[in-house]
Amino acid sequence: MLPTIQRFQLRTKIVFGLETLRELPNEAMDLGKNVLVVTGKHSVIDNGVLHRVNILLRGSGFTPVFFSEVEPEPSLETVAKGLAMARSEETDWIIGLGGGSAMDAAKVIAGLYHCAQDLPYYFNGGLIEKEGIPLVTIPTVAGSGAEVTFNAVLSDHENKVKKSIRDPKLAAKIALVDPQLAFSAPEPVTINSGADALVQAIEAYISKGANTLTDIYSLTAIELLGRSLPKVRQDNQNVEARMEISMASLMAGVALSVARLGAVHGLAHSIGIRTGKPHGLICGVLLVPVMRFNLAVSHEKFAKIAVAMGAKLPGGDTIDAGALAIKNIMLLNRKLGIPAHINSLGITEADFPEIIKESLDSGSMKANPREATAEDLMNILCERV
Repeated sequence: MLPTIQRFQLRTKIVFGLETLRELPNEAMDLGKNVLVVTGKHSVIDNGVLHRVNILLRGSGFTPVFFSEVEPEPSLETVAKGLAMARSEETDWIIGLGGGSAMDAAKVIAGLYHCAQDLPYYFNGGLIEKEGIPLVTIPTVAGSGAEVTFNAVLSDHENKVKKSIRDPKLAAKIALVDPQLAFSAPEPVTINSGADALVQAIEAYISKGANTLTDIYSLTAIELLGRSLPKVRQDNQNVEARMEISMASLMAGVALSVARLGAVHGLAHSIGIRTGKPHGLICGVLLVPVMRFNLAVSHEKFAKIAVAMGAKLPGGDTIDAGALAIKNIMLLNRKLGIPAHINSLGITEADFPEIIKESLDSGSMKANPREATAEDLMNILCERV
């Protein structure tokens, strides 16, 4: 039997460590003078990070302009506005500064800069025909992994659709990952974002698209998050744990870019567009019922997840060993304060048929290790109500 062909692609230079923000001028030296800084509306302004970036850039001869209008779950309208601003300012390169939403918006603005069609064309599956302009991502929250992924999640609020534009051309040229920038994030943001990273690592690990290289990134991310998230819940300023969460988020992002995700994210996008609940919280709540569904086909990898999270495996049936991973996730969720019931997300059984209909065709659902029918998804959603 011939070996399966495996592919692994990275397009992003990663600079990781405390105080790496200071490296921004040096890393961007050859990118051009005019830079558009894409951020959210509040946190990077309130915590002074945007001010620091402005000083670094101006002090090194760059001319920054700022687009600080990105909302959580960025809309097509907002990103189109940012793209128009980038073009009108004759921007040479882009900075995505903030959480996953700001970085995803920045990816699209940079990636579509030279493209001819309007944004909905690409949102609805049109191919990105040209390379964009350079992008530097600077995460200020650890969890999304968006600094290294080459997909961008946007929302069409008018049609209640949330999905990804996915293309390697969206990848950042440089990711500056300074864990210190996330220290000021409130505990709920830290925990929800960390839960998102854990779900991404697990889904990438068991995905149909997983391979030997993605498994290394995924499993290490699971190990780091399993031990560090509870520490941060106890002490929000635990430097070592914060650094491990930042690294795990980055590693999960690398893995999911290649391997794809699964049914948790397939369902989460539809739920998120309806409720406005934090994406990481939704994913954390969905993880256990989806893992139960996948146990029959993923029990061997689940057993390795259990070991990565510190469990000692029982002898005998590997399904029992795999089930231990689910138990560990349940215990971790309890420590982190993640609700155990899907009805905590603000949806009811009346919402389920539409959620299922929207989720079945998602790319994440196609990568799930076990094929899911509408009936399967209904059982997942009803399991904890």
